[in-house]
Amino acid sequence: MDEMDLIRFLKIGGCAVALLTAFLFGFSQGQNKKELESAKSEIIQLEKTILELESRKTADAVALAELRVAESASRTELDRMRSQLAEIERVSKTAADRQRNRCLRLAVEGRELLSRAEQAIKFCTENHK
Repeated sequence: MDEMDLIRFLKIGGCAVALLTAFLFGFSQGQNKKELESAKSEIIQLEKTILELESRKTADAVALAELRVAESASRTELDRMRSQLAEIERVSKTAADRQRNRCLRLAVEGRELLSRAEQAIKFCTENHK
């Protein structure tokens, strides 16, 4: 092999090495681009999930506040009914009056329990679908 053939061989070899290096670099860049696109789509999905959870949290907080207001109003009404019953019992004179008053007291307690159960059921159905 003479000197010219050696130079030509080295030039062709150098070009082949440069071509192979460019191919490998391009392949690596393509993989990085795919991974980046995949990561971006995952980030977008996670951001959507975070927004949904934050809105659900806000809705739950509003529903809980409404439930507390309703419970307070119900408690106030029940207290008023109890005080009326106490007054009625105080002025009742016969056993029949006292029996009627006991029935009224039980009705108030039953209403209170029913109100609490309805509020809990309403909260659960509205916020845990």
